[in-house]
This record gives sequence, C-alpha cells and structure tokens, in this order.
Amino acid sequence: MNMNQAERTAESLIREAIRGVTPEPTLESFGGGVKSCKEPSDGGSEERVTLTRNFWLKGIPRDSAEDVVRKVYGNWKEAGHVVDAEPEYGRRVVAANLRSKPDDFLMQVAMGMGGQLSVGVTSPCFWDSEPVPSSLGHPAPRTDAELRERQEAVNGVRAVSSQILDSLVDGRPSSEEPAVLVRPQDGSCYADHQWTYTCEDAPSAERAFHHMVRSLRERGWETREPSAEEAAQAGDAVVALTPDDHEAGAGVTRAHGDAVISVSAAWEREWPPPYMRRDVQEDRSV
Repeated sequence: MNMNQAERTAESLIREAIRGVTPEPTLESFGGGVKSCKEPSDGGSEERVTLTRNFWLKGIPRDSAEDVVRKVYGNWKEAGHVVDAEPEYGRRVVAANLRSKPDDFLMQVAMGMGGQLSVGVTSPCFWDSEPVPSSLGHPAPRTDAELRERQEAVNGVRAVSSQILDSLVDGRPSSEEPAVLVRPQDGSCYADHQWTYTCEDAPSAERAFHHMVRSLRERGWETREPSAEEAAQAGDAVVALTPDDHEAGAGVTRAHGDAVISVSAAWEREWPPPYMRRDVQEDRSV
C-alpha cells in the first residue's frame, strides 16, 4: 500500500459508512492527516506512517443521531468487517469500533453528548516510499502500474483466504504472510497464500473440511472435488472459483488421517491458475 491507495481506501470506507443515511450529511474534515507509525501492532518498522481521515457528519437532526449510528454501524457490519467494540445505545456517548477486511483499517462511528456525529478511518502502517515490502516480491516493481498490480494481487489473495478462514470451524489457523511471485514468461502477477488450519483430531479436521465446502458453495463459489481415485492418493481436496470479477481461486487439501487442513489460496488475472492448467489442457485435447 502507498499513500494514494491508503487515501482511496479511506475515502471508500467513509462512503460505505454513510451509504443510505438520511438526510444526506455534509462531511466536514477534522483532526486527520499522516503520522509516524508508533508502536506498530504488526511488529514492523516505526519508520512507516499511518493515514487518518476524520469527518463530522453535519446536517443531521439531533433526534436522528442515534439512528445514524445504527445505520453506519449496520453498513460496516453488512460489509463483513470485524467488530472490535459494539455501540452501547442509551449511553450519553455512543461509539462503535471496527476493522476493515481484508485491509485492516481501523474505523469508528461516534455520537457525542451533544448529538454530534463523526466517522473516522485510520490505515495500518505502510511505507510512503521505498523500501517496497518484501511481500510484494523480488525484484522490486519497476513501475507504478506493476506495483499496483502486485498490491491488488496481495489484497485479492487475502480476501480469498479470509473467506476460507471464516468458513472453517473448531480449529486455529497459522498466520503466514502471502508471498507474491512474478511469472517471468509474461511479467504478470500471481499471489499465493499458504497456511494451515489445525484441529484437535482427524475427525474434527474432516468435519471442518466438509463444513468449509458447504459454506463456500452457499456463498456462490464454484467448487470441484476430486474423484475417488484422486482422493485415495492425495486426500480430500477442493478447487474453488470465487464469484467476483477477479476470478480468484483456492485449493484446500486435507490428508487422510491428519488433523491439519493445508490451504493454498491463489489470485491472478487469468483463469485457471497454474495448478489447474494441466487438467484443462488435457480436457481440451480429448
């Protein structure tokens, strides 16, 4: 993420927050800006920066202020963001704290004692300039367009992984960062996020796996499970295509008798991803 992307994401989250609020409020900026990244929660460098955008919501009648908090909070929650603190209605000061998925921006909607309303968004720490984060691959991007493509791939693969994680139950995930690889044959971008999900025992892992498959299908994912012969050789597996414009794919495997589900989520502009192309080519040759 760079400064332009942080600003665009913050503005998008603010627009998402006030969608459908009536009467439509006037946004008045206050107290935001760029600050140094002190005590970063990710353990990274303090030489990075964070971006904050705060706005008063003007033009809302005082007796409608609590309804606006409910609407803004509802908009963010419907978008699937993580709730850190729910609003406690009935108090003189009402506030809700959330974190956006998959970008991890901090968000707050608040109503003061006088009925004044505000929304605010703060980005995670990022480099305003070089060095380029190692997760964006090596060598460093040569152009802004290439940098944007790699960042989009990282965001895409995180979004895929988060949906898979949301569909798993009764276990705990590892937390490895995705690595972005640049395919030398065409220079396009391919992001891969590999992690594991550990359950208490093999039956728990099997239940978690099948719950995941059902959940992804309910969300509109297209899933392809292995034949009986493939499953006997490699264990349960599923390849899935998400119902978005980026054609993100994910493969999930659980080895028989193991209590660990291995996840490999992939994102790229072309479909199918490399790990499916051999099968596709064989099908076309038949």
